[in-house]
Amino acid sequence: MNPFMRIFRQTSLLLLILLLLVLTSACGGSSKSEAPRPAAAPPAAKTAVPAANNGGAGQTRVESRKLIETAQLTLETKDLPATEKQVLDRLNKRQGIVSSSNITLDGNGRRNGNYTLRIPAGQLQPFIQELADLPNVIVRQRSLAVQDVTEEYIDVSARLENLQRQEKRLREILATANTVEDILKVEKELSAVRTQIESITGRLKALTGKIDLSTIQLRISEVTVMTETNFWGKLQGILRDSWVAAGDVVLYLIATVIVLSPLALLTAAIWWGWRRRQKAKQAVRSSIPPPSPPQ
Repeated sequence: MNPFMRIFRQTSLLLLILLLLVLTSACGGSSKSEAPRPAAAPPAAKTAVPAANNGGAGQTRVESRKLIETAQLTLETKDLPATEKQVLDRLNKRQGIVSSSNITLDGNGRRNGNYTLRIPAGQLQPFIQELADLPNVIVRQRSLAVQDVTEEYIDVSARLENLQRQEKRLREILATANTVEDILKVEKELSAVRTQIESITGRLKALTGKIDLSTIQLRISEVTVMTETNFWGKLQGILRDSWVAAGDVVLYLIATVIVLSPLALLTAAIWWGWRRRQKAKQAVRSSIPPPSPPQ
């Protein structure tokens, strides 16, 4: 090969290698200059803000829900008046009221109290727990219930607002009516609207009362001896009930004897009289001599 051609090829190869190196470095520089683009992430942070706002709105809706809370509680105690006083003291501290109360006496001379208590909303569960923790008291039954009436409350409120707007409009029409016929028609419509407003207002007040004041149905039973819920307590209760049953049997027997004593005495008197008459007859018969034999 010609030396000149060999030098030319080597020079061309070197130039080609240099050109490739320049292109590679240019590409690397462009990629490094574009690397900071991830800093454009703030738009994603902006979209997260509405999500947080939505969560806050959801929490506001939950907090504004209308709930009716009710509870039932049955207690056993040895001293009903003392327990009743403790319950009422704790109720007064929580600004509650006694809606109704009734105390009865059973056949064994034990008192039973039935109470309907009202307590401000949000205090029902701690108040029930406070009653359950009273000294010398055993909880026999406890239940709580929550009714969500938010939709009904909103619906009733909206209906009331619409009727009030309708009433206002009818009064405006009544003020501009000229004929007697028009006045009577408007007054008839106005009376019907007023009737609906009074009915819905009563319903709304009833809902508001149940929402603002939770209801507790409380029963307090007075017992001679409170039965514990553990094994030994139950065993003692069974033994005690057995002794009580045995005592009742003895009492029934004594009562039966007392009731039947007059009849027994009468029967004994009749029998004694009859025996006496029989003995008298025998004495008379023995005193009569036997007939003599014929001659």
